[in-house]
Amino acid sequence: MRYKRTVLVLFVLLALIQSAVPVWMIVHRETTLKTGRLFKFRTAPVDPYDAFRGRYVAITIENSAAPADGASDLKSGQKVYVHITEDSEGFAAFDKATVRRPEGDAYIRTRVSFVVNEPSGPKVYFEVPFDRYYMEETAAPAAEDAYRQYGSLPERSDAYVTVRVKDGFAVLEELYVGGQPIREFVRESGRSSG
Repeated sequence: MRYKRTVLVLFVLLALIQSAVPVWMIVHRETTLKTGRLFKFRTAPVDPYDAFRGRYVAITIENSAAPADGASDLKSGQKVYVHITEDSEGFAAFDKATVRRPEGDAYIRTRVSFVVNEPSGPKVYFEVPFDRYYMEETAAPAAEDAYRQYGSLPERSDAYVTVRVKDGFAVLEELYVGGQPIREFVRESGRSSG
């Protein structure tokens, strides 16, 4: 009898833990979207498909590298904190990569992809944690087309994403093309298929 009760208690605990993990992930993401600091990053377009999560526009941030601050022996896969700065136009850029968690809220926590030793010092290339903008299945092909065509224009400097950052966690909020959210840009340009 005692064995059955123990198994039942363990089963209930396991079920609660399994339920809590996705709930925590959703709450963490939504909290970041509501209270995180907003940054704008310039982008370059590409678009694939994820069979498990659906259609998305792949986002490439113009500069996903930063000088290593201090430790020059960074290795691929190592956790780093990448500081974010903003230019006079309000666009964000990556300033430096450190192994220590910085003060303030202008940083992302990520992993090193690789390090290149340059004359000015080591440059850290890292995984950008906001590289996919998910869309509904019917709108994604038109958005991909619009983003790719717009991205090839010389004045594409107003293609960017807004990202909310809180405690090193980053969530992509919106993709803008021509100064408009991508859904509006597609709708107004008559490219929408749904």
